[in-house]
Amino acid sequence: MLLRSTLLGLSALVLGAGSVHAQQPTGQMEVNCSQFTHNPDGSWSVKQPIELFSETGRVRITPGPPFKPGMSFGGLDIAKMLDRQCR
Repeated sequence: MLLRSTLLGLSALVLGAGSVHAQQPTGQMEVNCSQFTHNPDGSWSVKQPIELFSETGRVRITPGPPFKPGMSFGGLDIAKMLDRQCR
């Protein structure tokens, strides 16, 4: 009985640790370019609410003012990132 309880406890610990690790930000920001619009002035607008993960944590973006190059949002230069990945 003790062995069974120990094994169940270890299984829960391993599964819990795996889920925490999976939620950690990787710093690798891959975006779905179809979620953004590239504006004529070089800025970018988000079409729908999205969530990105960076080295500093989770960044939630909702439609609103456009992201211009050099502008920081949640510690990220969204326009620069999109220029690299989506143009």
